[in-house]
Amino acid sequence: MKKQKVIQLVAVALLFLSALNMGAQAEFAQHMITDNFMQGYDVIAVDINRDGYPDIVAAAKATTGEVSWWRNNGFNEFEKTIIKQGFSGARGVRAADINGDTEIDIVAAGWLANKILYFENDGSENFTEHIVDNNFKGAHTVDLRDVNNDGYLDILCSGFDYYGHQGEIVWWENDGQDSVSWTKHLISDRFQQSPFIFGEDMDNDGDLDIVACGELNDEIVWWQNDGNQNFGSGIVVDNNFNAAHTVIARDVDQDGDMDILGAACMSSKIAWYENDGSQNFTKHSLPNFGGALWLDAIDLDNDGDKDLFGAGMTAPSLAWWENDGEQNFTKANIGGSFGQGFCVVPVMMDSDNDYDLVAIGKATNKISWFENKLEDPNPYNHPECCVYDYANERWLISNTGGTENPGYILEVDNEGNTSMFKSNIDAPLGMCIAENTLYVSDAKNGVLGFDLDTSEELFFMDFNPIGNMDGQAYDNDGHLFVVDTYGRIYKIYLEENYKTYFVLTGLTAYTQDIVFDEENNRLLAIGYATNAPIQAISLEDSSITNYPTSFSYYDGITMDQYGNVYLASHQSPGRVIKYFPGFDGSHEIVSTGHDEPAGLHYNTENDTLAVPNYGGSTVDFIPMETTSIGKLKKDVNEWLDIYPNPFHDVLKISMKKPCGDLSVALFNLMGQQVFHAILNQEDTQMNMQFIPSGIYIVKIKSDGLSEIKKIIKQQ
Repeated sequence: MKKQKVIQLVAVALLFLSALNMGAQAEFAQHMITDNFMQGYDVIAVDINRDGYPDIVAAAKATTGEVSWWRNNGFNEFEKTIIKQGFSGARGVRAADINGDTEIDIVAAGWLANKILYFENDGSENFTEHIVDNNFKGAHTVDLRDVNNDGYLDILCSGFDYYGHQGEIVWWENDGQDSVSWTKHLISDRFQQSPFIFGEDMDNDGDLDIVACGELNDEIVWWQNDGNQNFGSGIVVDNNFNAAHTVIARDVDQDGDMDILGAACMSSKIAWYENDGSQNFTKHSLPNFGGALWLDAIDLDNDGDKDLFGAGMTAPSLAWWENDGEQNFTKANIGGSFGQGFCVVPVMMDSDNDYDLVAIGKATNKISWFENKLEDPNPYNHPECCVYDYANERWLISNTGGTENPGYILEVDNEGNTSMFKSNIDAPLGMCIAENTLYVSDAKNGVLGFDLDTSEELFFMDFNPIGNMDGQAYDNDGHLFVVDTYGRIYKIYLEENYKTYFVLTGLTAYTQDIVFDEENNRLLAIGYATNAPIQAISLEDSSITNYPTSFSYYDGITMDQYGNVYLASHQSPGRVIKYFPGFDGSHEIVSTGHDEPAGLHYNTENDTLAVPNYGGSTVDFIPMETTSIGKLKKDVNEWLDIYPNPFHDVLKISMKKPCGDLSVALFNLMGQQVFHAILNQEDTQMNMQFIPSGIYIVKIKSDGLSEIKKIIKQQ
């Protein structure tokens, strides 16, 4: 998992739904957390370390059974920690405070190990393993509920006895002591194989009832709690739900009582069962959903009613069913391909007032979260190149739209407001501004030109590239240079409207981008290759001079007003590197943690570096300070600590070794300075109560050292 000092900074954006064809219907973008969690079965989203950000906990067949959690660093970047390996048949996992110490513990079930384990969190996310039951046949799905209303969470588990067909429905009573002891209570043994159990007050009498299903006898049953945890023989909801696999209780029709949602894997059936208030259930079947393993309900489109969402073992993607308010449901797929989904759960991952989803896929070995675009749609879709329009004080950003959507160009003003400049371009890549015209490389089609004031198309030149038409540079003398990523550069005579080859051989494989170095009357080019050099190309005779670099896989190049050159590298963790004039090898890492950084651009008017993250569909605006040649930046970990991060009101700085006065500046996402101080103590703290909550960049300088770090202010 990548580490970072500066991570993706999502530019503040206004909604422009009509321009991007985003309507009121929820749309989802998939963000992969891992594709290496082998044969995953169960996943939950919960704030394990209580830092305000949802983490991920999952169980999988991996390494003969594994339970792990992924820490969310606040930017929806995740780092994995293994809790338990060798837990045969790890199948179900839930998390909550089990022992009343306010820390989030984890409970897991292993159906081949026939065990239920409780992992106690010591507050620093070190987990101590305790056995709840080491002989519960086919321990499958767990639920954590206060069954007896004593203030302590008990454990429910269903027994999927694959071999002996003697599955049980059981709850284990928590005795409430610091060192928890458990007492087993049988609810039912009617099912031979029970894959799922769920606790909920089904009859509104204030105590917890139980819902479960049997896969072999095709039943959905609920057990009524009489208030003393006597559950009786169970009440059948459906005895003809073929291969019932999952049951969840939700108030689907919002009439004040709990309905039941069911999914049946082997028969692909899904249905919801309407509770009339007297626990008489009416079955409402939906069209088959391939290998249905999960069906749940929540309001995904913020229209006030409960929508459905689910995962299927043979379905090519997750799905959701929009509720029209009368419990008529219309199906739509979610977020692209996601095969053999086993479980999907709702969570507000990005705190934008709409529900996102987290899912686990067995065959794909993936855990992904699916960003709901409803409330705060991301205006970016695979951004490729940024340029700054000085005359109109705005950024222009090309977006390819991915593989399924047309590309477009956004404009972003200095306050972060976003609107459409030009839509329906096939695949806009590199861009350049020349004489009040925005020139755009349209991949396989040619070069376009748009009036900066009206966005009207003024120019088109057809090309037949071997690669893609990409990076551009203007020489301020009527000539536009454009890269063919196959390894060629064209020269376009704009006034005469014709083109010639400028460079045919000698370029790095997969040359991506170029920039005009006016002082030296040359182009500088970079390529997507291992240890690709900076290539200086004379405008006099097209001769090429190579300058070695220390990194690889470059996708963007730009310059500041002092001749420093900035390269965007995909080499993990995606980074921006600054090379000093003269190219003697002197360089510094400006930032890391970018997701496929592409055609970056330096705004010399306010010293802001814009970095489009093609893979992450974000754009980073990084405030910079430039000098011609200076000392190399040292790793911040060598000389200071900045903590806590996230912080609330106080931000602390601790020096690890003596140095001069510290200059500390805080910038918002658009590069605007909101705080500055000069500090002269080795250990100090700054009161930030007046700073609104949000994401900021802190820049620290002292005696030639400098560091850029991303921090979060919480409420």
